[in-house]
Amino acid sequence: MRMTEIVRVDSRGRITMPSPIREAVKLSEGMYVMLIADIDKKELRIAPFADPEAKLVELSITFTDVPGALAKAANILATQGVDLLSSESRTLRRGKSAEWIVIADISRCKCKLEELEQKIVAEGTAEEVKFRSYT
Repeated sequence: MRMTEIVRVDSRGRITMPSPIREAVKLSEGMYVMLIADIDKKELRIAPFADPEAKLVELSITFTDVPGALAKAANILATQGVDLLSSESRTLRRGKSAEWIVIADISRCKCKLEELEQKIVAEGTAEEVKFRSYT
Protein backbone atom coordinates (compact mmCIF):
# COMPACT_ATOMS: atom_id res chain seq x y z
CA MET A 1 0.00 0.00 0.00
CA ARG A 2 1.23 3.50 -0.78
CA MET A 3 0.35 6.72 1.03
CA THR A 4 1.09 10.22 -0.22
CA GLU A 5 1.00 13.51 1.66
CA ILE A 6 2.23 16.96 0.64
CA VAL A 7 3.91 18.94 3.42
CA ARG A 8 5.99 22.15 3.57
CA VAL A 9 9.57 22.51 4.69
CA ASP A 10 9.88 25.20 7.39
CA SER A 11 12.59 27.89 7.59
CA ARG A 12 14.86 25.53 9.57
CA GLY A 13 14.60 22.67 7.03
CA ARG A 14 12.15 20.62 9.11
CA ILE A 15 9.06 18.79 7.93
CA THR A 16 6.08 17.61 9.92
CA MET A 17 5.10 14.07 9.14
CA PRO A 18 1.31 13.63 9.26
CA SER A 19 0.08 11.22 11.94
CA PRO A 20 -1.56 8.72 9.50
CA ILE A 21 1.85 8.17 7.89
CA ARG A 22 3.68 7.98 11.25
CA GLU A 23 1.17 5.42 12.47
CA ALA A 24 1.30 3.38 9.26
CA VAL A 25 5.09 2.97 9.43
CA LYS A 26 5.06 2.67 13.24
CA LEU A 27 7.19 5.75 14.03
CA SER A 28 7.11 7.02 17.58
CA GLU A 29 8.63 9.98 19.36
CA GLY A 30 12.36 9.67 19.88
CA MET A 31 12.89 6.93 17.28
CA TYR A 32 15.90 7.14 15.02
CA VAL A 33 15.24 7.29 11.29
CA MET A 34 17.65 6.96 8.39
CA LEU A 35 17.51 9.56 5.64
CA ILE A 36 18.46 8.17 2.24
CA ALA A 37 18.96 10.78 -0.48
CA ASP A 38 19.19 9.90 -4.16
CA ILE A 39 20.90 13.04 -5.44
CA ASP A 40 20.45 12.16 -9.12
CA LYS A 41 16.70 11.65 -8.77
CA LYS A 42 16.35 14.43 -6.15
CA GLU A 43 14.46 12.00 -3.93
CA LEU A 44 14.57 11.46 -0.18
CA ARG A 45 13.47 8.34 1.70
CA ILE A 46 12.93 8.15 5.43
CA ALA A 47 13.29 4.68 6.95
CA PRO A 48 12.67 3.68 10.59
CA PHE A 49 16.06 2.71 11.98
CA ALA A 50 16.23 2.24 15.77
CA ASP A 51 14.09 2.49 18.89
CA PRO A 52 14.39 5.53 21.17
CA GLU A 53 16.26 3.44 23.78
CA ALA A 54 19.10 2.69 21.36
CA LYS A 55 22.51 4.20 21.95
CA LEU A 56 23.88 4.56 18.43
CA VAL A 57 27.56 4.65 17.57
CA GLU A 58 29.38 4.53 14.26
CA LEU A 59 32.50 2.37 14.31
CA SER A 60 35.11 2.77 11.61
CA ILE A 61 37.54 -0.14 11.73
CA THR A 62 40.66 -0.30 9.56
CA PHE A 63 42.00 -3.81 8.94
CA THR A 64 44.81 -5.65 7.31
CA ASP A 65 43.14 -7.01 4.15
CA VAL A 66 43.25 -10.73 4.94
CA PRO A 67 40.47 -13.33 4.89
CA GLY A 68 38.61 -13.52 8.21
CA ALA A 69 39.70 -10.13 9.57
CA LEU A 70 36.20 -8.66 9.52
CA ALA A 71 34.74 -11.88 10.96
CA LYS A 72 37.07 -11.68 13.97
CA ALA A 73 35.93 -8.13 14.75
CA ALA A 74 32.28 -9.08 14.20
CA ASN A 75 32.66 -11.96 16.64
CA ILE A 76 34.06 -9.62 19.31
CA LEU A 77 31.18 -7.19 18.80
CA ALA A 78 28.67 -10.05 19.07
CA THR A 79 30.17 -11.51 22.25
CA GLN A 80 30.15 -8.03 23.83
CA GLY A 81 26.42 -7.50 23.09
CA VAL A 82 26.81 -4.93 20.31
CA ASP A 83 23.81 -4.96 17.95
CA LEU A 84 24.84 -4.22 14.34
CA LEU A 85 22.21 -2.16 12.49
CA SER A 86 24.05 -1.15 9.33
CA SER A 87 27.34 -2.32 7.86
CA GLU A 88 29.52 -1.50 4.87
CA SER A 89 32.96 -2.86 4.09
CA ARG A 90 35.45 -2.25 1.33
CA THR A 91 39.01 -2.99 0.35
CA LEU A 92 41.22 0.10 0.34
CA ARG A 93 44.36 -1.60 -1.01
CA ARG A 94 44.06 -5.23 -2.07
CA GLY A 95 46.09 -7.42 0.27
CA LYS A 96 47.07 -4.40 2.39
CA SER A 97 44.13 -2.63 4.04
CA ALA A 98 40.36 -2.67 4.28
CA GLU A 99 37.71 -0.70 6.15
CA TRP A 100 34.48 -1.65 7.87
CA ILE A 101 31.97 1.02 8.83
CA VAL A 102 29.23 -0.10 11.21
CA ILE A 103 26.33 1.69 12.84
CA ALA A 104 25.55 -0.18 16.02
CA ASP A 105 23.37 -0.02 19.12
CA ILE A 106 25.68 -0.27 22.13
CA SER A 107 22.95 0.04 24.77
CA ARG A 108 23.55 -3.61 25.80
CA CYS A 109 27.33 -3.58 25.36
CA LYS A 110 29.11 -5.41 28.19
CA CYS A 111 32.14 -3.09 28.20
CA LYS A 112 33.18 0.52 27.64
CA LEU A 113 34.07 1.69 24.13
CA GLU A 114 37.75 1.97 25.02
CA GLU A 115 37.76 -1.68 26.12
CA LEU A 116 35.90 -2.68 22.96
CA GLU A 117 38.55 -0.94 20.87
CA GLN A 118 41.33 -2.73 22.78
CA LYS A 119 39.66 -6.12 22.29
CA ILE A 120 39.28 -5.57 18.53
CA VAL A 121 42.86 -4.36 18.04
CA ALA A 122 44.25 -7.10 20.31
CA GLU A 123 42.70 -9.71 18.00
CA GLY A 124 45.53 -8.86 15.63
CA THR A 125 44.00 -7.81 12.32
CA ALA A 126 42.47 -4.41 13.15
CA GLU A 127 44.85 -1.49 12.95
CA GLU A 128 42.54 1.27 14.16
CA VAL A 129 39.03 1.70 15.57
CA LYS A 130 37.28 5.08 15.58
CA PHE A 131 33.95 5.87 17.23
CA ARG A 132 31.37 8.55 16.49
CA SER A 133 28.33 8.87 18.73
CA TYR A 134 24.84 9.64 17.42
CA THR A 135 23.37 10.34 20.85
